Amino acid sequence: MYRVLYILILFIVFPVSAQDRFITLDWQKLPAVQTLPEISESIPLSDDFYLNNYDVKIEFPEFVDLAPEAVVELIAKGVTLPDYPQAEVSVATSADKASLNVRFVPVVYRKGIYQRINSFKLSAISTPISATTLAATRAATLATTENSVLSSGRFVKIRVSDTGVYRITQAELRKMGFSNPDKVRIYGYGGYLLSEKFSEHPADDLPEVPLYRGGDGVLFYARGTLHWKKTGDTFVRIKNFYSDDAYYFLTESDEKPAEFPVEDGTGSSSNIIETFNAYALHETDAYSWAASGRELYDSYDYVVGNSQSYSFTLPNITDESGRIRVVFTARSLGAGSSGNTTMTVAIDGQNIGTQVIPGINSNSVNAHYIKAGEGTLDQLWTGDKSESVTVKLTHNRASGISGRLNYIILNYKQRLQMNGGALAFRALQSQGQASTFVISGANSSTVVWDVTSPSEYKQIKGTLSGDTYTFTIPASNILREFVAVNTSASFGGVESMGDVSNQNLHALKGIDMVIIVPDRTAFVQQAERLAEAHRDKDGLTVEVVKASQVYNEFSSGTPDATAYRRFMKMLYDKATSAEDRIKYLLLFGDCSYDNRMITASWRNYKPSDFLLSFQFPNSVDETQSYMTDDYFGFVKGEVSSLTSGIPDIGVGRFPVRVVDEAKAVVDKTIDYIYNKNAGPWKRMTCFVGDDAAGNDDDIGFMEQASDLADRVNNTLSGMRGERILADAYKRESSATGYSYPQANKRLLQLLDQGLMLVNYTGHSGTTSWSSENLLTSADVVNLSSPRLSIWFTASCEFSRFDAEATSAGELALLNAKGGAIAMVAAARVVYDGPNKTLNNNFVDKLFNLQDGKRLRLGDVLRLAKLTVSGDGGNRLNFNLMGDPAIMPTYPDYKVVVDEFDGPPSDELPFMRAGAKVTVKGHILTPDGKPADDFTGTVHPLVYDSKETISTLNTLDKGAVTYTDHNKILFSGMDSVRNGRFELTFPVPLDINYSNEQGLLNLYACDADKREAGGVFDRFLVGGTADDIPTSGEGPDIMVYLNTPDFPWGGLVNETPYFVAELEDEDGINTVGNGIGHDLSLCIDGKLTYSLNDYYTPVAGSYTKGTVAFSIPALSEGKHTLTFRAWDIMNNSSVKSLEFEVAKGLRPGLFSITCSKSPARESTTFILSHDRPGSELNVRIAVCDFAGRELWVHNEQGISSGGYYYVDWDLCSNAGQRLSPGIYLYRASITSGDSKESTKTEKIVILAQ
Repeated sequence: MYRVLYILILFIVFPVSAQDRFITLDWQKLPAVQTLPEISESIPLSDDFYLNNYDVKIEFPEFVDLAPEAVVELIAKGVTLPDYPQAEVSVATSADKASLNVRFVPVVYRKGIYQRINSFKLSAISTPISATTLAATRAATLATTENSVLSSGRFVKIRVSDTGVYRITQAELRKMGFSNPDKVRIYGYGGYLLSEKFSEHPADDLPEVPLYRGGDGVLFYARGTLHWKKTGDTFVRIKNFYSDDAYYFLTESDEKPAEFPVEDGTGSSSNIIETFNAYALHETDAYSWAASGRELYDSYDYVVGNSQSYSFTLPNITDESGRIRVVFTARSLGAGSSGNTTMTVAIDGQNIGTQVIPGINSNSVNAHYIKAGEGTLDQLWTGDKSESVTVKLTHNRASGISGRLNYIILNYKQRLQMNGGALAFRALQSQGQASTFVISGANSSTVVWDVTSPSEYKQIKGTLSGDTYTFTIPASNILREFVAVNTSASFGGVESMGDVSNQNLHALKGIDMVIIVPDRTAFVQQAERLAEAHRDKDGLTVEVVKASQVYNEFSSGTPDATAYRRFMKMLYDKATSAEDRIKYLLLFGDCSYDNRMITASWRNYKPSDFLLSFQFPNSVDETQSYMTDDYFGFVKGEVSSLTSGIPDIGVGRFPVRVVDEAKAVVDKTIDYIYNKNAGPWKRMTCFVGDDAAGNDDDIGFMEQASDLADRVNNTLSGMRGERILADAYKRESSATGYSYPQANKRLLQLLDQGLMLVNYTGHSGTTSWSSENLLTSADVVNLSSPRLSIWFTASCEFSRFDAEATSAGELALLNAKGGAIAMVAAARVVYDGPNKTLNNNFVDKLFNLQDGKRLRLGDVLRLAKLTVSGDGGNRLNFNLMGDPAIMPTYPDYKVVVDEFDGPPSDELPFMRAGAKVTVKGHILTPDGKPADDFTGTVHPLVYDSKETISTLNTLDKGAVTYTDHNKILFSGMDSVRNGRFELTFPVPLDINYSNEQGLLNLYACDADKREAGGVFDRFLVGGTADDIPTSGEGPDIMVYLNTPDFPWGGLVNETPYFVAELEDEDGINTVGNGIGHDLSLCIDGKLTYSLNDYYTPVAGSYTKGTVAFSIPALSEGKHTLTFRAWDIMNNSSVKSLEFEVAKGLRPGLFSITCSKSPARESTTFILSHDRPGSELNVRIAVCDFAGRELWVHNEQGISSGGYYYVDWDLCSNAGQRLSPGIYLYRASITSGDSKESTKTEKIVILAQ
């Protein structure tokens, strides 16, 4: 496999009409030796892109000879190159946006010389599409009925297991509630796997199935979940890998039911057919090699024994030649082809052939991801044949090599002879010519049905002569499928699944968002809560739909992931304007690669509790086995290939399995929608880069992370990008491997403080970032900050959410106490080059406004994917776990500085050490108007001048060097009134004295959670102020644990909450730029914590504030803490406190109240306690005076202060509103293994 290097070239975007764009490549960014570099570029197209075809020309290339070492590698790899660059061109579309994606290899072989291209002219060409083609394209929109047949009347859902004829007796009909067989009707088309092409769907809604009404009850033909597709002169099986059963719907009506149309087949022809093409299958699904893909494999492992026999019964088989197809897999590793094994196939002792099963090349860079090799034997089967056939497989391999069968298919000829109640048949011989079928063994009860199309079943009128039934069909290129039925015979019955409630998804239109949930009432309730939040806050039209409802109308009741897509397609096509189109799909449920849940790790789960996943066919090679939710968003039209598809709507998923997870994610999402936790952390982002240790990679991951931080810092007003580059920290060794403990510590600290975006580039697995565990599942589980981040991880498998084990990416979203509000991450193996492009695009789209508005998260991701070209489907593995309709909550109002230390002048003012600087400014709305109604707080961050920083180059792969405002000089808070503010801050003595520009970052927020951001850098840092006054004394300090009245030597829990109240007339030093000048907490002279980031100033004052910090778990017994603080004049003070940790200490519950009593609509319970910063287990019960608990609520959470809040809507757990009256409410809290503290009070409830 050739290594593909993506050259990132900063093309200037140009319109298609521009014909004179010359581009020069920066080859210095490539390694000295490379194989097949690739240029990929996306050119935005205009809104009328669909009127044209597009192509490009590469003109006037400047060729330069390749370096000798590069030539050596190309020859060694056997690379074949053209003599001129060949461009691949495709148009990618997403809703109304389109881009022309171009890719080519800038290396050629000309006149016997390997050369590279240094520069070239790229010319884009557009050619109008003909009116005929345009009309055909527009006609491709799906026609849809306005109402489903399920919208009215009584329906019973029935299940069938296989394709064939079924009888429903009168007794069975009566048991289902139908008394008159003449009025019974059946709707549906069974369980064949739905085509991924819209044009090949069996029906828009549920077609009526013709019934035979003779004898006892009714007969009908049903399609199961296995069907056969003609390939050449044989047939291959197509299995519905979503379901083993198919479904139909019974109802009754006074209207005349559908009858079999009759086709006259009494004529004759010269093409007499007395045999037909038959097939048989052996397949047992039980095992997955890669926990990925559609295919499952046999339970028998050939490591146990290298031979196995399989028996077939083939009635009325002829001696004509047939074919056998065997698909076999094996896991055998070896250098080159040394791992190859072979499989020998014999039928009834006759050797048919031997097939090579490719081994896994242990020298390949992808060896880790290839789980098995696959070989397919497809051979002619000749000789005499009997009705009992034995196929023997022998796996020729070394000891210990696993091998598993996928399936065996026998294609053969069978005589047209009735032996039982029904005979299904088709004949390749009949295609293209009139044909006469001759069926023996028939009788007066024999009828023949044409069952080629489920919406066009018909009966063929033939001629019975003795026991021979003959019918003739006209010439047709369509291979027709028939079934001969003895209507008086016995047939298998159906299974009743019970009544189906009326539904009418086909009537929906003008829907902004659909939430699909499993058929679980508790999940529906949680989904409705989320839907209501979007309706209320965003004005979106949201519909919550059960998965079974989607299946009922769009896949005949049979689970099929394509039903989700066809539902979205219907809503998209019915819209009369872009505003009315479906825009977002949220899949409210977890999924599995094993959709039927029949493998060992999944068989204890219930499929109906989950939603479906869309898997690519490859099931043995993880590099080619994609798992994507994008598929459900391919709705505008057909896609040329799945790997080239771009979703037209935003798609996200909540991978929740239990109600507690569902509630936790909905709670988080609703809080985010309402911006409940707005604060200055919203301006902060963090970009983490792996060192790529143990790989051939250079420092590219860290460079990518650093470049993204620069993008944020240099182009996004008000946002700050922090770097965590692994090589910037000390790499430590232990018995378990290498680690960067300080990098991990810094990341967890930033996550605790809050990050609007956390972005990782590097290697990962399902449980950690990087081989040095920069972040682990354990870290993710312990995150407890309510300040939730959007996560983007440009790495492998971090969110493999279709596995049985819960990935770290899922844990971040499912964490009820903190973690992620949304996670964009890969579910499979992905590659660095296209990852980088997608990551860059994602950051750009996330922070760029469209029509003055922020994009919702689903739109951010789909548009980021639109301009990723030539990635071979890599982008498909990146899925959004989270709500696609949430609006990223970062500042969209603007903070503008009017004065910095005086009125503006032509010369930049100096910010001098020891000075007091006053800043004045105002707030603007997103459209640039004065925000005179904006009243709240402004939070300044003052940065020193830029510094040049280099990483440590620990691995000797090179250092990453960058420049940034890396030192904070002041962090504070002041008031904004009527859109204007004035603040003053002191300048510490510890500055750079560089006489270069500093940076002032400003964040503001008002009571309505509107947020504003801005930066100002029109000042210089340097010099010292004259006559600096100072008291010469350090800050006044008061310290305590948990509560202000904490006594010296008092008892505390294992994770006490430390508070220090500070005051100093010179100003508190909260940034610690001088050596040892941090706000520091030391426990027992050993553990030291820097608490600069935990300081909160009093609004409008730089002289006082509070440090609040939850101390990590301490051992039981006595301890001493020492806290040191500095002022900006470098004077310090120290305070100490002794305390004793008591394990299991009962928390103090001081009081419980409710916000409203009497309460008419809702109330909030308020618990006053002594455990701020600690996780509490809270239980609240509302009882009547007989002690019966009417509403019980349990939750875990952390309060930053001494109060805990729980909302209640005055309803019981059954959802019924409590009657007016007086009730008791009892609150209980515990912490860890502590005993319980309980208090009880009364509440009055009024009538609504």
